[in-house]
Amino acid sequence: MSENAKIYVNPKSGSIRVTGVVDFVDSDGVVTSSMENPKFCGCGHSKEKPFCDGSHKDFPKD
Repeated sequence: MSENAKIYVNPKSGSIRVTGVVDFVDSDGVVTSSMENPKFCGCGHSKEKPFCDGSHKDFPKD
């Protein structure tokens, strides 16, 4: 059995990193793709949503 996935939230950038393999599932329950260690956008600035592309680095922190 594999180790549980872990989710890390970066409080400065808002990015969300998941460790391990993640299956993306459509509304019918069909796995459409899989990705290892995805990082999701939490700030809203990414041009690659829902994934983080580092765009948060171009914006000042509040």
